[in-house]
Amino acid sequence: MRIDTIKTVEEIKEEHVYDRTVIVIDVLRASSTIVTALETCFASVIPVRSAKEALALRSSNTIIAGEWHGKQLDGFDYNNSPTALKKERHIGKDLVLTTTNGTKAIEKASKAHRLLIGCFLNAAACINDALTQSRDITLYCAGTRNEFSLEDGLAAGLMVYLAKKQVPTIETCDFSVAMEACYLQLENQLSPLLFSTTTGKRLVKNHNTEDIVYCGQTNIVKIVPIFKGNRILSLSYT
Repeated sequence: MRIDTIKTVEEIKEEHVYDRTVIVIDVLRASSTIVTALETCFASVIPVRSAKEALALRSSNTIIAGEWHGKQLDGFDYNNSPTALKKERHIGKDLVLTTTNGTKAIEKASKAHRLLIGCFLNAAACINDALTQSRDITLYCAGTRNEFSLEDGLAAGLMVYLAKKQVPTIETCDFSVAMEACYLQLENQLSPLLFSTTTGKRLVKNHNTEDIVYCGQTNIVKIVPIFKGNRILSLSYT
């Protein structure tokens, strides 16, 4: 078994997806929003590429959320904000979500043998499920505006670290090793560090600091989101 970590949406290739377990990581904020939506009793999350597609799915059973470069879209019920979703319960409804990078990353990995959504919040649960599949794993960082996002890489590093604790013989690419080392060096500075990343600074500018604090918490959720068909459902581990 092997773990490869991919830096951005633009770098993903067929060999990173085919017959593999893929974990899409977009810490700030799509992955964190998806995990939180399922934790707060949404039946599913439906990722789409555009605002037009999202609004076309509006119904009495859907809630529409999303952003473009961090800003809420006109006519949407929510921004791409996990903390906003936590303030209300939409039991049994479907969340339709579109984001700048995260939903694009999910679409590009949709042909994986098993496609999971991970972040700091559910890192342990997510990598545990991936390891049970006994297949090569791709940690797929969504990035921001076609560039690498440090927070995504650090979440991948945490997952690499946890995987190695369980399977010491697991193989890793050089970038996976680098991200594990970065995480172990910076884990005690995680919360303030997220404020200084490119995406973190953008969220501060848009008054979304509550999301940054929330998204920097590690292993507080046992939800494992899995992509099936055209939607994301929940696996839960106790």
